[in-house]
Amino acid sequence: MTRIVLLDDHTLFRMGLIAILKMDPEIEITGEYKSFAQLKPLVPTLSADIIFVDISLGDESGLDVAKYIKNVNPALKVIILSAHKEEFYIVNALEAEVDGYIHKDVEPNELLKGVQKVIRGERFFSLEISSLLINNVYNRPKGGLPFLTNKEKEIISFLMEGYSSKEIADKLDVSPRTVETHRANVLNKFNLKNTTELIKKIIEQKIQF
Repeated sequence: MTRIVLLDDHTLFRMGLIAILKMDPEIEITGEYKSFAQLKPLVPTLSADIIFVDISLGDESGLDVAKYIKNVNPALKVIILSAHKEEFYIVNALEAEVDGYIHKDVEPNELLKGVQKVIRGERFFSLEISSLLINNVYNRPKGGLPFLTNKEKEIISFLMEGYSSKEIADKLDVSPRTVETHRANVLNKFNLKNTTELIKKIIEQKIQF
């Protein structure tokens, strides 16, 4: 029997997901939670095989939650549920070492097959997500450069023009924290310490995006 826990702040979505998962008689729903605050104290001793985590949990980031779960209870497999198909979310999910990333438009049969693959120790990405990842592999820039999302490239362009994180956030209509997260990811991918080093590297090596 595969024991599954759900963490999603939308009641109707949880109900629909449970109905699909119960189509497989080998699946047992052992808990459902609408906030990480409810679940967090239980994570260290949570008795389950898989936990589905919504990528957007109100004030919480599902990816941060996934990292916490993998750190505190490594035996628990984490599958991200998301309405997002943007590169940023998928790449960060990979870096969080989740066991699966499923778009919320997934067909029921594909969802159930994904659960089976994760239980066997494989990673699973729903069809749309897998196609996007494959396309990104073929579209990576040459010359050994790290893979950058379109949003990261956009932010680098603004940094090169001298804009601050707050100014970039205003231009992109996102929070300064989101810009800082993108900036940190870029620095990490280039293995650099700060924006000054990044700009210097781009200029010296004449990197084009």
